[in-house]
Amino acid sequence: MFGLFKTKNPFEILEKQRKDFLNIQLPEQIRSSFKQPIANKDIMFDQLSLLVLDFETTGGEPSQDHIISMGWVEVHQKQIDLALKKHFYLNNSEQITHQTAVVNQIVPEMLEQGSSLDKAMTSLFSHCQNRVLVVHGKVIEKGFIDYYMQQKYGVSELPLLWIDTMKIEVWLANKLGGNTLSQDNRLTAVRKRYQLPQYNAHNALVDSLATAELLLAQIARIYRNKPVTLETLYKISQ
Repeated sequence: MFGLFKTKNPFEILEKQRKDFLNIQLPEQIRSSFKQPIANKDIMFDQLSLLVLDFETTGGEPSQDHIISMGWVEVHQKQIDLALKKHFYLNNSEQITHQTAVVNQIVPEMLEQGSSLDKAMTSLFSHCQNRVLVVHGKVIEKGFIDYYMQQKYGVSELPLLWIDTMKIEVWLANKLGGNTLSQDNRLTAVRKRYQLPQYNAHNALVDSLATAELLLAQIARIYRNKPVTLETLYKISQ
């Protein structure tokens, strides 16, 4: 009887979603990213391959705002590989306003020769293969990716595995009995608490690097030299 109320394993759910996803008619560049099974939940963090991602957008609502730049770095076995970094400006120059230019420091001239959203997304999906995605505040990146797929292909949500460094920081504050309502969990503020160097914010590539460094610092603080599995990391980042 009690088995009916057993919580489903999120890794099993994602695995089934990926299998179902392969039955949808999509470009091969996208389908190929999901042919491999998701990472084993018992794999150790220091053996993971991560894709640390950041979007700069004109706002937080995917249905009315736009991505203007995307950037990512890869992390392999706890080492940030800058040789595999990627940065796109998207040709959305008509979407730039005075307000977005002030926040993102991106002006129309920087986007006029930029890539199309389709090209940038295709590149992103190709790099997702065999990677766990890492972001700081996944509501933006996940929201815009899901909206793109819904509008372009009628797919409501991609079966991707996300680690959220902002959620990890909230989990840690709760664990330590802190005031999570007043705590500033923006990327720059969190990095300052870890005494990480301050970078110029609101550049997608720089912010992806900053997030990668933050994740490594969080793991070092929480677990010291103790081993940690992907499943454990995933649970504290939701």
